[in-house]
Order: sequence, then structure tokens, then C-alpha cells
Amino acid sequence: ASNRPVVAEYDPDGMWLWTQWDGTIRQMTYKNVISSVIWSLLVDLYCYQHYTLYLIATAAVNGGDVGSLIESLSWASFEIPHSKDPIIDTLTALNSLWDYQLSLAVFTLSFFVNHAYSSWRSVYFCTRAIQGRLNDLCMLVTMAAKRSAHYGDVDGVTGYDTKIDVDVDSNLVTESSTHRDAKKLVQDVTRLLRMSHAFFWAATPTVSDGFGDVHHTEGGILGDPNDGLPQDFDTSKFGPMLLSRAGLEMLVKYGQLTENEMKALVATGLPPSQYPYVLLEWAGLRCIDGMEQGDLRGGQGMEENLLRNFCQLRAEYFSIGDYAAGRMPMAYVQFMEVLVDTLVFLAPLALYVKMGTFNIVSTALLTLFFKGLLELSKSFLDPFGREGYRAHNIRVDVLVSEMNFGASSRWVDAGDALPSEVLEKNESGSGSFAEWIAQDYELLGNNGTQANMPTGMEDGVPGINNLSGAHGPNGKSSGAVDGSDISALHDAEPDFSS
Repeated sequence: ASNRPVVAEYDPDGMWLWTQWDGTIRQMTYKNVISSVIWSLLVDLYCYQHYTLYLIATAAVNGGDVGSLIESLSWASFEIPHSKDPIIDTLTALNSLWDYQLSLAVFTLSFFVNHAYSSWRSVYFCTRAIQGRLNDLCMLVTMAAKRSAHYGDVDGVTGYDTKIDVDVDSNLVTESSTHRDAKKLVQDVTRLLRMSHAFFWAATPTVSDGFGDVHHTEGGILGDPNDGLPQDFDTSKFGPMLLSRAGLEMLVKYGQLTENEMKALVATGLPPSQYPYVLLEWAGLRCIDGMEQGDLRGGQGMEENLLRNFCQLRAEYFSIGDYAAGRMPMAYVQFMEVLVDTLVFLAPLALYVKMGTFNIVSTALLTLFFKGLLELSKSFLDPFGREGYRAHNIRVDVLVSEMNFGASSRWVDAGDALPSEVLEKNESGSGSFAEWIAQDYELLGNNGTQANMPTGMEDGVPGINNLSGAHGPNGKSSGAVDGSDISALHDAEPDFSS
């Protein structure tokens, strides 16, 4: 489902458009058109019967040959009834009223369609604005993340500043899992933003999620017997399932949330619909902490941009609910429904006096166009398919998939592979950790080096800088090292046992 477009696409070719059925006004109104044709046929039959009786009565009153008249009567399907027929006089008066109603319907329906489409566009651009603010935040965080002090030593690129754990006894040099650094900051913030976005759409009532609006024959899982989801499965349960305790535990299992984060979400006491905002605030607090600890650079300007984008993202989140609540006043929608329905209902009666039996075809076309525009407008007012109008859905699964790629790959990978010539190389602090290692193992002589020093150690261990922790000369405890590049350590492969 993630490979499909965010909204239904079309081919501008006329023949292609004529052959489409799903999501068109023909699909929306074919039942109404059939009902209108049947109603028009009944009106024609009644008017023809009444006209026949009128002719017979007129002949009898005037002393005409009633028998010959009856034998000569036939189904005059294309004949316009005589204007002296009393029922024709009645329908003529109705036709005058219908003409006024037709003018009113054309005028108001055109505005209604335009307003409904504007509402749909507002919701669509709001969903894109949410993506935009999330991408802005991810880009800013990856740009401001502190760089490794030894960038450019491996493959000509630099990564995020990373602390490592060094265990001299076991010769292990590993990326720290207990110390915070710039890389951990980037991972935490982008993950929290991704989950906030996913939780937001899980909490928003919608069936345009790649599950509820896609049958298993088209790539979805709805109706797939292997997944145990029947065709009539209530797809509105997908979101609440993700936000439930079982859903949170599944996310912990797959590494999208930590155990502590799951417990903290539940401990807030807020309903699951508020989880997106909890994660959003956590991401903001993590950025503020990163700036205080020096893992994010940029100063007040960067802080202002980050906070402004967090506030704008919150506003866009709220706008989705605001658009749904204020999409259209009920009285306006009811007025348009009554206006169009009565226009279509009276059409066979009003058109019979001018078109005769041709009113059957005319009524069918009027029903297709007027009811089609009305149903199309109501589908625009239902952008997520909650009320059965799924033709013009804004597909939430595509929005989430696009955002997951942007937050987890696009900006993170781009910031972690910066060519070394982009920034001025900083050699400060290099070699201090290597000297400590050399002193511990008595590798340094009068001239500061020995032949048995491991390869890559003569000028210091690449990628290691500013040892932090309790480790010092003649000490062998593990410590966290700031400013490392793990791949550089693997390339150097120092033999600590020597």
C-alpha cells in the first residue's frame, strides 16, 4: 500500500476517463438514475392514460365515433400532449415553478461544490504541512548534531559524534549504549517524531489506511482468509489496536519504543488519542537537553527554529480535527439535499409538457449531473472515507510511509555521511587516548614509539578523542570515549593485548 499514490490518480485521455467506474459520479448515482427512469416511466404512463380518456370523453361529448377513436389509438410515444388536457394545464404550472428551482439549484450547487473542494484541499495541504514540519525538524536536528572530532578519517566522510566503550582487558571497542551523544540524540528525536506521526493518524478516525480501503486482491489484507480478516471487518479498529497496551508492547518488541517510554505513556493517565502529543513534547525536551549538553549546535537561532517548528507542528495536528469539525454546517448540507432531490423528483412532471416521452432520458441525465455533483461534494467533505465515500480518500498509509522514510533514512543518512572537505578539520585532542594506552602497556620509549606498537597506533588511535570516565594512566577500567567513529576503529584494529 505504501507504493500507491496519496490520492487517486487519473489519465487525462478522454477515452480512459469514459471507461472509469470506481469513484465516478456514475458509481455514486447509478441507483438514483435507475429510480428516476422508473419514476419518469410511471409519469408517462399515467399522463398517456389520462390523455386517452380525455380524447374519448371529448369525442363522446361532441358526438364523434368513439369506437373508431378507440381502435385508432396507439402508443404515441413521441407525441406532445394536447394543451387542452386538464392534467397538462396542471403540469404547465408546475413547470414554471420547476424552472425557478432549476435556476436556484444551478447557482447554489456550483458554490457548494466549490466550497466542498476547497475544504478537501485544505485538509490535504494540512496533511502535507504536517509532513513538512516533521521533515524540517529532522533536517534541523541532523544539521545541528555535533560532528565527530575525527571526521574524514574513514572513507572521506564524517558522522555524528559518538561515544564508545573501551574494555582494555577484553580488547573490545564498542559503541556506547549507556551514554548520550549526538548520534543517540538524532536517533531518539527522529524515532519519537516518526511515532508521534503514526500515533496521530492511528488516533484519527479514517479507513484510508491501506487496510480498510484495500481488498487483499489489490494488495491489502481486508478479506484475506490467511490473516483472519473478513470482508466485513470493522476497519475503524486498526488505530485503537495500535494505541492499545498490546499495540504498545508490539512496538517495544520491534524497537520503535523503549520499555520506559511505554510505561511513561501509560503513566501519564492520558487517553491514547493524546499519545501523539506526548511523544511530540518528549522530542522537544530531548532537543532542549541536547542543546544544553552540547550535542546540538547552532545557538539561539537553532533553538528558536526548532521550537517554532514544534509549535507549528502542534498547530497542524490540531487543524485536522478543526477542519473535520467545521467542514460544513448541517443546515447548508440539508438544504442542498432537499433542493436537489425535489428538483430531480419533479423533473419528469415538469418536463413532460415540453418533451413528452423524451422526459425519461432528460430526467436520467439531470439526475446523473445534479445528484452526481451533490454526491461528489459530499465525498470531498469526507476526505478519509469515514462516511463511505472512499473514492477521493487522502491515503494515510502513504503519508506515514513517506514520513517514515524521511525521518529514518533521508535526513539521518544524509547527515551521517558528510564529505570531510565541507567542514574544517579539527585535529585537537588527537592522540591523547593512544598515549594513555601506550603508557599502560609501556609501549613508549625515549623517542615516544616502539617497533612493536600495533599498526595504526603510532599517531594515535583514529576516531578516539577525549576519554571520559574514570579511566586514566595505569588504570584499566572501561570508559566512555567521546568523538569516535566506530568504523575507523575497525579499520585500525589495534591489538590491545600487545
